Amino acid sequence: MPRARLAGSPAGGHPGRTARWCIRMLAAPAVFLLAVGCGESQGESPRAAPPIPGNPAPAWEGRTLDGEVVSLESLKGQVVLLNVWATWCAPCIREMPALDRLERTYRDRGVRVIGASVDRGSAAPQVRRFVEEHDISFLILLDPDQTIMSRFRTLGVPETFLIGPDGVIAHRWIGEFDPMVPSERARVDALLSDDATGNL
Repeated sequence: MPRARLAGSPAGGHPGRTARWCIRMLAAPAVFLLAVGCGESQGESPRAAPPIPGNPAPAWEGRTLDGEVVSLESLKGQVVLLNVWATWCAPCIREMPALDRLERTYRDRGVRVIGASVDRGSAAPQVRRFVEEHDISFLILLDPDQTIMSRFRTLGVPETFLIGPDGVIAHRWIGEFDPMVPSERARVDALLSDDATGNL
């Protein structure tokens, strides 16, 4: 299956296909991005390093369903697959089983899958029901103010960032993708190999 692209269009998007990426029309000075679906992005300081592969991941934290604050900084030393999603996003929902399989496959090797829910308002009960109904084993963090969308300059949901143990972004997927296909698992394996080599 085609991988998610880094261009400003849905992953694997071809005219006539079902939308696999949820975004809204975003407006910026002299720039308009038009696509299908849902989601939004917010402004970011021009002095911040762009959240792209090769740059450090922006500082961000969210709350667990039990109210505990977890930050990306606290996860340094582990490989993190950070998935930005929402319960109302159909492509996000389709990704969940594969993301969960990745977590179960790699958790003993120091890989953490983090689902950053951008459901607005008092969505914790709704997100909790979703997690229980879909038997999700990876960590879900709530971000009802959608701070992560501003910090990571996302264009919509889902979007996913692969972050190395050093806190540097290794890869970005825009739109729906399957993290369990060999080509995507190889990206995770490469980071684990690099970390092992660096600690010899």
